[in-house]
Amino acid sequence: MARNSTNPKAAANRSLQAADPVPPAAGTPGTAGSRHFIGAIAKGLAVIHAFGEDAPVLTLSQVAERTGLTRAGARRYLLTLQELGYAGQNGRHFFLTPKLLSLGYAYLSSMPLWALGEPILEGLVEDLGETCSLSVLDDFEIVYVLRIPVHHILPVRVTVGSRLPAYCTSMGRVLLGGLADSQLNNYLARAEFRAYTPRTVTDSGRLGKIVAADRAQGYSWVSGEMGPHISGLSVPVRDPQGRVLAALNVSINRPLTSEKRLIASLLPKLHRAAERMSASVAISNRPPR
Repeated sequence: MARNSTNPKAAANRSLQAADPVPPAAGTPGTAGSRHFIGAIAKGLAVIHAFGEDAPVLTLSQVAERTGLTRAGARRYLLTLQELGYAGQNGRHFFLTPKLLSLGYAYLSSMPLWALGEPILEGLVEDLGETCSLSVLDDFEIVYVLRIPVHHILPVRVTVGSRLPAYCTSMGRVLLGGLADSQLNNYLARAEFRAYTPRTVTDSGRLGKIVAADRAQGYSWVSGEMGPHISGLSVPVRDPQGRVLAALNVSINRPLTSEKRLIASLLPKLHRAAERMSASVAISNRPPR
């Protein structure tokens, strides 16, 4: 059951949803049906998400159209962001400023895995000679939190903070495998699937079986689903309780002669690196003596 890809406004709306793909029940704190929900914050975030690679600068009318706000409402939010230093203005056009990076840095600096995992990721890249990354799940997409590229540059420009669909990437399938069955079923019912290549899996029933099989074997291999010669091998990084914190990945962008031989050579090194990351997190979480 294939579905069309998202438009910018829908993507902005989804970005405001929780990272947990299971929608909370009405009345849950932090949801639109809750007395605790602050609509002004949600609208301000929607204004921020209106900007992107396809729209680095926007007029007031364009922001209003992309967010569903009135022109007067969009103007108030833009001017507030400008006064706080998160947005700038050049004539009729508004744009985001580098100060927004401080919000992302607050997340990265609050999670010990990202700092502890970087030297391990560097060693893995040096050992494998391939691009390696670490990502987390945010609703329908994976978000890169660490990435060290090598000379085999992927056709898709990917940096820290970049997002890719979860359903057709090896990291995404590892992260989906870390969800409870009810959460995974909810994701499969709500996600929109697009065929990037003839090999892209867009049937929710088949995808659910693939995720379950990958969860059981402890890794995910995806080849040719986002590009003809783009392949990825990913394993989970777990916390001390065994929950999946992130996905560790090696990416390859070239025709392959033997997938089985390549997986056999890469997988043990990927697992060892993931285990070292998990151990580092466990040590960092120990209370001081």
